Parts: sequence; C-alpha cells; structure tokens
Amino acid sequence: MPIYVDAEIQVFSEPEFHSLAERVVGIAFDVHQSFGRLLDEEIYKNVISGRCHAAGIVPARREVEIVVQHDDFRKSYFMDSLLANGLMVEAKVVEELADVHRAQAIHYLLLTGMHHGLLLNFRPGKVEKWFVSTSLDLNERRRFEIDDSDWQPRTVASRKLRRLVEDLLLDWGAFLQTSLYRQAITHFFGGPEIALRRVPVYDAGRQVGTHEVCMLEEGTAVAVTGLSSGQPAMADHLRRFLWHTDLTTVDWVNLDKHQITFRTITV
Repeated sequence: MPIYVDAEIQVFSEPEFHSLAERVVGIAFDVHQSFGRLLDEEIYKNVISGRCHAAGIVPARREVEIVVQHDDFRKSYFMDSLLANGLMVEAKVVEELADVHRAQAIHYLLLTGMHHGLLLNFRPGKVEKWFVSTSLDLNERRRFEIDDSDWQPRTVASRKLRRLVEDLLLDWGAFLQTSLYRQAITHFFGGPEIALRRVPVYDAGRQVGTHEVCMLEEGTAVAVTGLSSGQPAMADHLRRFLWHTDLTTVDWVNLDKHQITFRTITV
C-alpha cells in the first residue's frame, strides 16, 4: 500500500465531526483553565488524551503513524492525537496559529482519507481553535493535468524525473506538501548524500558562498514548488540563480493542485 495508517480510520460526516469536536474543545478549555498557558506542548497533548479517554472518547491514540511509500522510499508522519478513530487533533504551543499549521493538518487529512480535523493552540490567553477540512479523496487527487509545453527532456535524468513525478502522483495523488515529493525525488536520485550538493555562487567571478541544490546530474538541478500564482517571477529568479553558478539547467516541477507543470530553465 502506498499510504498506511497505523490505526482504524473512520470518516465522520461534518455534523458527526462537529458534535465530537465541540466536546474536545470543551475539554481543551478546561485543561487550559487548569494548567495555564506556559507548559510544554507534550504535556497538553498527554492531558487532553487522558481526559478524552476518561470522558469516553475512545480510543484516544497518541502519535499515530502515517507511512507514505513508493518502491523503497518510505516517509513517516505522526498525528498528535486520533480520537474515536476519526477526529484528528493537532495541538500547538505557539504565539498564534498560522497557515503552515493548517497546511500540515490538511496534509494529514489527505493522507488518512479523513475530511475534518481540529487545531488547538494552548499558548494564548484563551485556547485558539481552528477547524480544518477537505472534501478531496484519493481518486480525486489522482486526477491531474500535465503542462510540458516548456519542457526539454534532453537527458536520461530529465526523462527519469518526469516518469518519477508522474508515478508518485498516480501513487499518492496531488495536493500533498511539496516537501514530500522533493524528498522522494532526492531519494531516487541517490539520496541526500549524493543528490544534495552545495554549489558555489559567484558575483563578478568571485565566489560569495554556496547554496544547496538537488542535482539530477552534473550541471542540472531540480526545483519543486507548489505555486498557485507567481510562476513567471519564479522562472525569472531561477534564471538569476543560474547566472551566478556553474549550473546550466534547472528542471522545474510545479505542483499546483490538479495542474502539474514541467519546465526547463536554462541560462
């Protein structure tokens, strides 16, 4: 199986989710009232789990593993809490919740097939709560279109990259965090020890530092992004990067939901 969850998963309807989530939010407010806002994240997670179990919200699982696989690539994620097999709770201790926290939660929902989750933040003076949701399932995420009108697969490595990305999308679907696809590409091009290299950066012929890239082969790096807008600006910045290195090409893959773009950037 390309995606494995170490738990039974129940997909709640929206009313079922909100009914249970409001009970959990009430427990979270009680915990915050009792413990305050200054403790470490793990304490809040453990207390919430224990109190949910005591309230009959069972099973109350902690650190539920999600495994994503493709051939010999394997990546594990861990949900903070899974309650009643269908309510994912991610607990944070930060100044305020941000889009990066929402993106992580949705990433977990997509991998598990659930449609709704709950984000809780215990650092503010009052518990901050966000409900997160997605209607996408794996079949829908496997529906994508490819634009390769500016793609020039001149080498074996470039053709391998194209096949690999398509295989990953057919296996896992689109819409996941770009870091996952990037790590898989790095793995299949030799792993971090071989594929990740620091290339010199020059200004007027003088080296001013080095920058890490994932190399497909000598002279060619890969860039993986998830941009919904700003692609022309990104192409311009990739060219500027090439001007100041010894590289000649960047094979650029942009994963914009259902739209997958392969583009060759050269000096």
